[in-house]
Amino acid sequence: MSHTRTRAADAALTLLGTQGLHALTHGRVDAAAGLPKGSASNHFRTRAALVRGVVDRLEEKDREIWATLYDVSLADDEHFTDALIGYVTAATTTYRDLTAARYTLAMESAHNPEIRESLARGAEALHRWAVRIALDLGATDPEAATRTLTSYVDGLVMRGLTRPDVVEPRAQVLRVVRACLN
Repeated sequence: MSHTRTRAADAALTLLGTQGLHALTHGRVDAAAGLPKGSASNHFRTRAALVRGVVDRLEEKDREIWATLYDVSLADDEHFTDALIGYVTAATTTYRDLTAARYTLAMESAHNPEIRESLARGAEALHRWAVRIALDLGATDPEAATRTLTSYVDGLVMRGLTRPDVVEPRAQVLRVVRACLN
């Protein structure tokens, strides 16, 4: 992605995460990115192209974030639990706007197969990575463990966005991790 295109896509993600889908216009993206008028539309000719660019940028940012968050040992269920809690915390604090943008896009994907397919690619990459971790941790059924843990973590993230005052105790997260791995 060119520098201007990346700035526009990043600004669009911020708009999605802070103001919702209605805020995603070329003009608002230009203003949020501090770009000259017409810059976003030069890179993303239509609103559909802008949304595709945002989904692509979200995928790139996810890979960047995963690389920083998971540069730790996941040698046992205790470390894995701490990594999951770290992810939930980061997704609902540091990367809150990005997470809100992801959920906004997820809701739009219910009506837009192109967005659904793109988000599914990212979800599949995450799933394959998590299955490898579950295998390494000795899960008896790594596919089922991964599906259940992903759903659980999604729920924790959603609750963290909507009710930040409610935090799942570490002991409970560890119980769920152990139940899924066994």
